[in-house]
Amino acid sequence: MKIAVIGDLHYPALEEGYLLTEEERNVFYEKFLERFFSIPADLYVSIGDLTNFGWKEELEEVYAIIDQHQKPFVHVLGNHDIYGSTREEVLMVTKQQRYRAFRTDSAALAFLDTAKEQDFEDWGGTLDAEQLDWLEGVIEESGELPLLVFAHHPVHATTTNSNQAMLSIHPDIPVWELLSKKQGCGLYVNGHNHFNSVAEREQWNFLQIAAVLDEQAVRVIEVSDSHISIDSVDLYDPELNKQAQVIGDAINHFQLNPHPLGIDSDMKHLIPLPVSVSEEPEKV
Repeated sequence: MKIAVIGDLHYPALEEGYLLTEEERNVFYEKFLERFFSIPADLYVSIGDLTNFGWKEELEEVYAIIDQHQKPFVHVLGNHDIYGSTREEVLMVTKQQRYRAFRTDSAALAFLDTAKEQDFEDWGGTLDAEQLDWLEGVIEESGELPLLVFAHHPVHATTTNSNQAMLSIHPDIPVWELLSKKQGCGLYVNGHNHFNSVAEREQWNFLQIAAVLDEQAVRVIEVSDSHISIDSVDLYDPELNKQAQVIGDAINHFQLNPHPLGIDSDMKHLIPLPVSVSEEPEKV
């Protein structure tokens, strides 16, 4: 199974005073998303902040581009996605589910909603009691099957900067207590902090993906019987990057990251999976 994942896309509406034309914006996002959906995969995922402020026009316009490609696509909510609209309004436009889970032959997958609705003072993450109860059941039901969790906010004190205020799920939320109950291997994938990062804690690996305007790249996660591989597909070209810089400099509610986004080991990673008794080679 292959999953292609993008970080924070921040598709913006054009506000008055922006030094950005509609054509400049559209060329970048249409080109980037065309390249994203051209990557062979079974599923395509946005880990939140697909839009810059969650205005209805942003959601409708970016989904018009996405829907052209007719690929299986899951969008978990980021804090920017529910600034300008309520959660209910966003889900009506996108036709996504607030949170969901399903299984394949090779893995269990869970998609979380960690965003606070229209909270302009605290952009950190949260999980309500209903979702925590649901997640506990998902973890238990996954058994020894690898579990891949996709969310906008990182788990506190895992990936780069996730120990800082408002840059993770709040540390008082017992998400790690639930994850630590997982039998076998888990992979947690997030964005929010605009840095690439890989971290390990016990049976879990944590993958954080930089914002698209900072880095035109896609993570491809492949699950096999023996391992989970994480690779980075570089979509960079000088013109695409120039367009990204123009957008990033022009729009509100976003700032281009002036720091290095990570190193090679933050973008490519291999997670060995334990061999089950039934799969062990027969002794001669």
